[in-house]
Amino acid sequence: MRKLLLPLLLVLLAMPVLVQASVLTFRAPAGEAFYLKLDGKLVNRTASNFVRVDHLRPGKHYVEVKVRTRHRDYQLGTNVYVRHGFETNYGVDVVARKGKLKLRVLSEVPLLPPPPVVVPRVPYPPAEPYRPAPPRYGDRYDSRDRCDYLMSRQDVDRLADAMKSRSFESTKLTIAREALRNNSILAEDLKYILQQCDYESTKVEFAKYAYDYVCDRERFYYVYDVFKFDSSVRELEEYTSRRR
Repeated sequence: MRKLLLPLLLVLLAMPVLVQASVLTFRAPAGEAFYLKLDGKLVNRTASNFVRVDHLRPGKHYVEVKVRTRHRDYQLGTNVYVRHGFETNYGVDVVARKGKLKLRVLSEVPLLPPPPVVVPRVPYPPAEPYRPAPPRYGDRYDSRDRCDYLMSRQDVDRLADAMKSRSFESTKLTIAREALRNNSILAEDLKYILQQCDYESTKVEFAKYAYDYVCDRERFYYVYDVFKFDSSVRELEEYTSRRR
C-alpha cells in the first residue's frame, strides 16, 4: 500500500502542470477574414479575422492559412512552434505587392500563474490593510486591483439577458456601464457583452469605457473580432496604447 502512495502523490503534484495546455492564436491586424488548418484539420469553418486553438500539444505544428479577397486568394503553409505552458499569438499579414501571406509572432504570454511569494512569519499578525471603497462611475481601477470583484460567467449571462430585453441602444449601454461600475471582467466575457450591442459606435464607446475594468488586459485584443470596420479597431488600439 505504501509503495502505491508515493507514485499517486507524485501524479497529484504534477497535475497542475499536466492540465496546463499550450494555446495558439492567429489574428489579422488589418481585418482580413481567413481559414485556418492545423496539422491538416480545418479549425474554423467560417472565415474570421481571429482564431484561437486551446489545449494544444506543445511543440511544432503545421499551419495552413487561406485568405480570400475580391481579386485573388492568398495561401500559406508553414511550421509554427508553441512552447509548453505559453499562449503564442501570431499575426496574419497579407503582402499584396508580393502576392503572399506572412506569419509573425506578436507575443508569448505564460499561462501558468507565477510562484507564490513566501512571507516570513511574524510574532503577531499584521493589521488588516485598508481597502478603499469600490470605485464609482468615472473612477478608474488601479492596476493592482483590476481583478477584484471579477464578474462570474453567471453574472455575465445575466447582464447579456438584461441587454437583450431592451430595444434602445442607449438603455443597453446604461445597463452595461452600471453592471461594470463596481466589478471587473475578463476580455472574453467583454467580447460577449459587446455582441449584445447593435451599433458599431456603441461597441467602440463601451469598449473604451470597459478597458480599465478588464482583468486580463494582455488579452484585450479578443474584443476586436466583434467590430466590422478596421477603423474601429485602429481607434481602440490607439486608445489603449495611451492608457498603458
